[in-house]
Amino acid sequence: MPSLFDKRLLIFTGKGGVGKTTVSAATAIAAARRGKRVVIVEIGDEERVSPLFGRPRVGYAGAIVYGGRDDVAPIRAMCLNARDALHEYAVRSMKFEMLYEAVFENRVMRHFTAAAPGLDELTIMGKIENLHRESLDRSKTKALKFDLMVLDAPATGHALALFKVPKTAMSMAQMSPLHSKAERMWRLLADPFVAALNIVTLPEEMPVNEAIDLHAAATDLGLPRGKLVVNGVYPDLFSSEHHEVRRLREQAPPPQTLPARVAHAALDRAVASVMRRGTQQEMIGTLTTALPHEAVMLPFLFSPTIGLSEIERLADALDRL
Repeated sequence: MPSLFDKRLLIFTGKGGVGKTTVSAATAIAAARRGKRVVIVEIGDEERVSPLFGRPRVGYAGAIVYGGRDDVAPIRAMCLNARDALHEYAVRSMKFEMLYEAVFENRVMRHFTAAAPGLDELTIMGKIENLHRESLDRSKTKALKFDLMVLDAPATGHALALFKVPKTAMSMAQMSPLHSKAERMWRLLADPFVAALNIVTLPEEMPVNEAIDLHAAATDLGLPRGKLVVNGVYPDLFSSEHHEVRRLREQAPPPQTLPARVAHAALDRAVASVMRRGTQQEMIGTLTTALPHEAVMLPFLFSPTIGLSEIERLADALDRL
């Protein structure tokens, strides 16, 4: 199986709340440790990546959020939104800022662009494709250069809508400049030597079902398969001693003293850990039976908040694969 780091575009998506952003950030750190120049791209107005690294907002232009030392290549993050992407594309095409403002910033055109189906997704995908293409172009000396783009994509439904837009644009604009631009976007997404769609999930029923549906939809769309990242896996603290833990709890004396109450509480937590681990393993079994992906297991982080140290621990787990 190819390594997680063999591609130039790693896409991470899944059900909302499964930890796509933390997995994206950990993957970026693991890649940077291998000497790769990484850019993390997220989409929307609310930044999630820069706070994980303990850095201020990076915005549309982006900024370095990690590394840059001798032993770790720099990681750059940027947060794309459709309005800035459209502004950048229009100014590039028309060359004059004043002309852009006259055309796109009037009330009628704003209403039109807001109502145009798929326009936001198309401008975002156009920016992503342009970043990738210019990073390979030696003549573009001022372009952002990177070895790996990690795309922290939206949750399942919005991600699929984002990836469908180039194919839709190609079918609707057969004989126009838009067709060639949309075709470049789709070729980037669909190239199995360049891109990989990685499904992130938790070992729980609803995320597992959505991961299975996501795989089916991505396969129908023609997106290249990446890894199945199972996030938040409980450790097997008692290995082959599950029955012994349950037996100790059943035979524990009544909690009449403080030591007995402490022992009861500890045994309750031990039994709960065994049960949760068992439930998770059932869900993981369902996933590995239903999906052909190579599965990557990441540990549950027993931490009240997720910050840089927690992300580095997940990167350590990826390093051990």
